[in-house]
Amino acid sequence: MTALSQQRLFTRDYLLGFVILIGAYIVFIALMTFMALYAADRFSANDTAAGFAASSFVVGAGLVRLVIGKYLDFIGRKRTLVLALTVFVLCSVLYPFANHFGLLIVIRLVQGTAFGVISTAVTSAILDIIPTSRRSEGLGFFSLAATLGTAIGPFAAVRIAQVASDQWVFTFTAICAAISLLAVLPMRIQEHAPTAEEYAERWRIRGSDLLDARALPVAVVAFISAIGYSLIMTFLSPYLVARGQAEAASIFFMVFALAMLGVRLFAGRVQDRYGENAVVPAGLISLALALLTIGLADSLWLIVLAAVFGGIGQGVAVPGLQAVGINRTSPNRIPIATSTHYLALDTGIAIGPVALGFMVPLAGYPGLYFVGTGVVLAGVIVYWLAHGRHARYSARGHRPATSS
Repeated sequence: MTALSQQRLFTRDYLLGFVILIGAYIVFIALMTFMALYAADRFSANDTAAGFAASSFVVGAGLVRLVIGKYLDFIGRKRTLVLALTVFVLCSVLYPFANHFGLLIVIRLVQGTAFGVISTAVTSAILDIIPTSRRSEGLGFFSLAATLGTAIGPFAAVRIAQVASDQWVFTFTAICAAISLLAVLPMRIQEHAPTAEEYAERWRIRGSDLLDARALPVAVVAFISAIGYSLIMTFLSPYLVARGQAEAASIFFMVFALAMLGVRLFAGRVQDRYGENAVVPAGLISLALALLTIGLADSLWLIVLAAVFGGIGQGVAVPGLQAVGINRTSPNRIPIATSTHYLALDTGIAIGPVALGFMVPLAGYPGLYFVGTGVVLAGVIVYWLAHGRHARYSARGHRPATSS
């Protein structure tokens, strides 16, 4: 095998993994957008219950991430993906048959659990495919699947619900889930047999089996960035609607997605060449500028500028931090490091609106976004203390050296 072929990124199995992840994210985001309204209409659920019908999916995903990293290789990576995707498809099919709100919540929790397994397992499999010297670039392109899913899912759910029945929304998500399942079947996945020591301790659960200590400091930074991201996703629309700028919200998210897509085309390559300190702090600062600009915005052009800052920040920081966390750990602990990263993101997105939402009645939406700016800027300091000051980069094509 030539050196060039060893460095290939867009292989058949890489692209199949991309299809798996984008299908899973379309289902996740489409149903998150649609589920609260569906629960209110179908079961007359109040606002709190309807919100939980949407967010219970994330609860299931977050809980399973605590253990899947330890048991992924015991079950087998290919087998895990096939089983989880089968459950994912079945849950999508079962939604129309849920005739009680409690049953709907059960389906949401189970499907969220399957999603947590899928995203962790397919990312772990892809990390074996990506050349080490192109890890940041490979993760950046791979994470475009989540970005595209986030863009396609809400648009599809809203449009289908407008022109057809609820049944067709579930049919659409079931088809997307089925495509992901079909994509995993021909995918060649490298298995990692547990060591004798790991097998002997398979039923023993320690803190190190749930979270990776080396990846955790960087995951804390991802948690902080996710709080900032959650304030945009949760409060921007009501903020702009309250100001009579409802149309600006759709423009914001379109520009946000385009900026994120654009920056991910080259940010990973820059990180591989010049090191994480060249991109991660800049991404966090860009996200902070987005929050600050939203708080100051009094015109459409400032909203658009905030979207550009936000898309660049999110597009750089999230895959960049994931690559750093994985580089800090050992190869046999990559699944646990991956779970740690995703768990940090899920927790930040879930906690952010709850922890900072009290600022809205106290200081209004601008005050909320000013506080969010400070939180994300604090993430830059945490990153530097936890990792950045130790990181150094010697030459192109070599992995960054860090002290752990």
